[in-house]
Amino acid sequence: MVKGWIGQPSPKSKRMGTGWFGEVDRVYVDEKRNYCVLIRRIIVQGWGEVEHAAIRNTASTDIPWAEKQRIKNEIFGEDRVAFEVFPKMDDLIDEANMYHMWVLPKGISLPVNLKET
Repeated sequence: MVKGWIGQPSPKSKRMGTGWFGEVDRVYVDEKRNYCVLIRRIIVQGWGEVEHAAIRNTASTDIPWAEKQRIKNEIFGEDRVAFEVFPKMDDLIDEANMYHMWVLPKGISLPVNLKET
């Protein structure tokens, strides 16, 4: 259980949906019911198990960066790195006002950062 979030039946548990949506194995709704987060696990060579999180709000509007950071911290932890992707136009899928982040396993970081190391 994730504090502040309510688990919901997933598409995978209900045997519904196709593509990535049908692979979603965890669904959370925040207690205020403002956000829904769909999560599926994928294996990425060299990184291991990466969690794909699709985030949507009930207003179907833009989600500020700070809110996505808060959601990442609350569901996955402050010590995890996540990233969004801005794909080339040929790979763009823009059918819903939904934001996607990929959360790396603990201890894995991206090779770029804004802080000096």
